Amino acid sequence: MKIRHIIKGIAFLSLTLTVTSCEKNFLEINDNPNTPTTTTPELVLPAALTNTGAAVNNNLNILGNLLTGNWAQSPDFLFYQPQETYQFTPGTYDAVWTSLYAGGLNDYKYVETQATAAGKKNAVAISKIMQAYNFQLLVDTWGDVPYSDALKGTASTAPKYDKAEDIYDGILGLLDAGIASINTAAGADNPSGSSDIVFGSGSVTTSMGRWLRFANTLKLRVLLRQSLTPSRAAKVTAGFATLAGQSFLGAGENAAVNPGYINQAGKFNPLYGAIGFAVAGTETSNYQATRANKYAVDFLSSATDPRIGLIYRPAVAPIPATQTYTGVYPGTTATPTTKKDNYSAVGAGVLPSSANNGFAKPAYLLTAAEGYFLQAEAYLKGFLPGGAAAAQAAYQAGIDESFKLLGSTAAAANTYYTNSTQPLVNWAVAATAGRQFEAIITQKWIANNGFNGNEAWAEYRRTGFPANIPVGLNNSSGGRLPLRLPYPQNEIASNAANVPQINIFTSKIFWEK
Repeated sequence: MKIRHIIKGIAFLSLTLTVTSCEKNFLEINDNPNTPTTTTPELVLPAALTNTGAAVNNNLNILGNLLTGNWAQSPDFLFYQPQETYQFTPGTYDAVWTSLYAGGLNDYKYVETQATAAGKKNAVAISKIMQAYNFQLLVDTWGDVPYSDALKGTASTAPKYDKAEDIYDGILGLLDAGIASINTAAGADNPSGSSDIVFGSGSVTTSMGRWLRFANTLKLRVLLRQSLTPSRAAKVTAGFATLAGQSFLGAGENAAVNPGYINQAGKFNPLYGAIGFAVAGTETSNYQATRANKYAVDFLSSATDPRIGLIYRPAVAPIPATQTYTGVYPGTTATPTTKKDNYSAVGAGVLPSSANNGFAKPAYLLTAAEGYFLQAEAYLKGFLPGGAAAAQAAYQAGIDESFKLLGSTAAAANTYYTNSTQPLVNWAVAATAGRQFEAIITQKWIANNGFNGNEAWAEYRRTGFPANIPVGLNNSSGGRLPLRLPYPQNEIASNAANVPQINIFTSKIFWEK
């Protein structure tokens, strides 16, 4: 793969580069002021963040929700055939790979280089944290990927593939370096406003304090992802030692990208643009093609989970008529009818209508709900001090934040988990550590429904929860869910000697169950 720095005007979302020159150089006709070869970290950073937000919330989000029993293809559409049948080709997610490297990692590396030279430590910190975020996306989706040879431009046009576990070590190193570079003191450089489109509003103390908590929470995710792998035990223990006494994303602190999404084609929130509504507010065919999965609908219904009406919309013409929320069977052959109106669409808590400004919602990278569930597992497993009491408090806070993110309230959440007799809802009913762990992962799956399907898929592959996720009926996997994606076509074409040979159903990423 030719990894190179690409600066495209369209990627900057209409940000304008202002180029000036001194009069003594005005006859330098070989220097075109309209095509600058350098720019500033402040201009490149929002483009990179927007790119990552789009990858996570659009393609990878849809993929994960289809694979983990949340969404399904409406029977009268042919939109998600590779995801429904697991017949992925090297071209299916080629663009996502390219986007994560060229539009994300290369730009973050450029920000790091330029900000280092300018002494802008907080811009360096953000770039390193987001490099770690992107590399985890790549590893968790594909496995071994270019890392040590990546981001070198023409110096490495056919980069070697590093082992996934080695890249995880590198990810932790990037996070540690990013954390060490953060300066929350008043007067420190503050990439705020239009540059930091994640936490940028407010003082440097506020915005970079949130970046610190985000980095700690992301580190928690990276460590827990490999915590069930015996060979990684020493690395995990050492990593958690550095998190003792640290703070994580708190109530209402959702790490999310928003460059200023508006109701205009190409400038919507990424998920809204992918499966939402037209500028006029009418349903798009993508919206009509994306329906609830029977597995998730039945799960939420059986637990009397009030979030069902926010995660899904009522079916227009459900069958039977008494079943308000109706899901499609995975695959197509078992589905009893073939009309989209018989099945529930994605809910208004995830995908608000145009009238409710769904186009302007932020693109979530890591929600407060997920952060609390990560903490709950770390407390439960003894990786962080606090024990079962701290685990329960974090677990319930995670459910609170899920309700709030969908548009409900913490009070409604409290009623839900306090009154329930279900072990995967009520912590006390779960009783044993093993069952409580299953409850944490299951509730995280619910909280990520529609927001981060890729994380739901990763956690299922790591833990096997939620249990009994259905396998599509019309697929060639032999009754197995995919463990990873095939390597992209552009890599096979330009870097074939280094691309690993894998089987997406049997070749496990090192942390997979």
